[in-house]
Amino acid sequence: MGWKQRLGLTMLLGCTALIPAVSVNAATTYSRSKAKTVATKPYYAKAKKGSTYKLSGKAKKTKLKANHALKNYMSTTWMRSKTMTLTHKGKKTTYYYVKNAKNGATGWVASSYLKAGKNFQGTTAKKSSGRYQRAKAGKLYQFTASNTYVKFASGQNLSATAVYTRTKTRNVYKKGIKYQYDYVTSGQTHGWVWHNYLKTAKKIVAKPTTVAKVDGHTTENATVDGVTYYSTSGNVLDPYSASDFKTVDVDSQYQMGTIDYAKTALYVNNNSFEKTPDTLGVLRHTDDSYSNYSLKTAMYLPIDFKNTATNGFTRKSVLGDPQSATFSKDDQYLYVMYVDSTETTGANQTGWVIRYDWNKLTALGASNSGTMDMIRRATNRDYYGKGTKKQKALDKKVLACIKVGPKFKSGHAQSLALNPKTNELWFVKAYKEKAEATVQRLNATTLTPDASVNFTLKSTVCMGSTLAFDNDGNAYFWTETRSPWKTAPVDSLKFYKGTLSTSEVHFKLIMQGLTHSPGAVVQSSSFNPNNGRFYMVSDESIFSVPVDKIGDLTTADVSATNFDGKREFEGLIFKHTSDTGYVLANKGPELMEMMK
Repeated sequence: MGWKQRLGLTMLLGCTALIPAVSVNAATTYSRSKAKTVATKPYYAKAKKGSTYKLSGKAKKTKLKANHALKNYMSTTWMRSKTMTLTHKGKKTTYYYVKNAKNGATGWVASSYLKAGKNFQGTTAKKSSGRYQRAKAGKLYQFTASNTYVKFASGQNLSATAVYTRTKTRNVYKKGIKYQYDYVTSGQTHGWVWHNYLKTAKKIVAKPTTVAKVDGHTTENATVDGVTYYSTSGNVLDPYSASDFKTVDVDSQYQMGTIDYAKTALYVNNNSFEKTPDTLGVLRHTDDSYSNYSLKTAMYLPIDFKNTATNGFTRKSVLGDPQSATFSKDDQYLYVMYVDSTETTGANQTGWVIRYDWNKLTALGASNSGTMDMIRRATNRDYYGKGTKKQKALDKKVLACIKVGPKFKSGHAQSLALNPKTNELWFVKAYKEKAEATVQRLNATTLTPDASVNFTLKSTVCMGSTLAFDNDGNAYFWTETRSPWKTAPVDSLKFYKGTLSTSEVHFKLIMQGLTHSPGAVVQSSSFNPNNGRFYMVSDESIFSVPVDKIGDLTTADVSATNFDGKREFEGLIFKHTSDTGYVLANKGPELMEMMK
């Protein structure tokens, strides 16, 4: 080898000595203890120094290879699940096996590089409220990802003048410390902000005139001709916003149109003296047990009645227009309200009440097929002063079961109802002529009013023409929408619930109705104390809903039944001691039992 070759080799060896050494983690070996599984615990990096490592080799010749630099994970949480001791040249170091909550990165890291605590992790947001302003300079952020990793994005400076409304609150942990963050909005601006950047906004005191005060307590005024008059001051209907109203969908096919009333063939063929029960067929009904029934005559009511000094009747067929009915609490008596059909419908229309002893009439056979003409025959023969001795003997027993009250100004009288809690009879006298309504209490003995209460629901809302009470004494009525809202179309149905007595009148609109009412004419309301359902009646159409779900109804809760007979449905009544209901039908007047 020449000198030039020896010189080149020497230079090459010299250059090789300048190449850096391999990383100590790769070249250095450690001995390691057995890994120990421990309870999972959150940690965060104390500083940007350090890495996590992947271990390889045997226990006594373990090598470490860096796989994740801690400086890239300063805003995340590491979850520790194992511990191990590594020994090098007699020095022992505790290592943790960790998994990153952000992206799942794993590795072993010296415990001295970590500190216990959550970092950029959060709790689930909870509903909250409040109005706030900026207390000091800060930013609103949008939070992304999940509670295991909360990322702050799109920082926006808080306004010094805006008022922010808080709707949610949650906690976010940074380096083990819990910070409360509030979700706030102001116009189009929204985001999460540290609670300490905010202060409570000054309260806005509403003007007293912005909210109508509902009292409803009555004042006793005077007693005239046995009737004590009461009145309220101001509105008795709770304030509401039409925009909050909603409806439950009811198939439009169940809303019946105007009915061309007609007498039944059985009525015509027997000259009104039917001996056998009539029936009314079902046109359609919803698919549920509450709507699956037909109607069958239970009792034919009288048409004629003899003039007396008490009743002042002046014409034949005076009982041809019953308007409403109800049973006494013990179901012995049936109370039926009538009006003079020759007078104009309104608050000054003349009416009267007849009390029928239901139990005695049925015992005589008035509900038995073959003798169901009993009541009409008795009142007709008495009107004309005719009849054999035997007939008159039976007629006397029948007439003894019928008590006719004196005439009074009843209004259209389609709302007679018993409050089962107070055992009082009530009816609506005036409801549509003006905003002020009149509801009267009927004395069950004299069959005349003994109390009259005047009130105004609201200047733009009239009292309904129907009335019903539930077992707890709550009063109900329903109306059909004529002037639509955006939330309540024409012909939709609204429910009202409240208190009605001589000491207080107070109603509220239930903020959920039905898209369709039963039919073109509002006829009656009723409550079945045996199944807890509220019934709405139009001609040849009956809807019902569970009373305790009104306001939270679904379409499946609405039962509907339509009939096909051109009958006028004046009312619907239920017994209190048995699950038996009757439709008060007209042309001619009768009670038809709901047959399941």
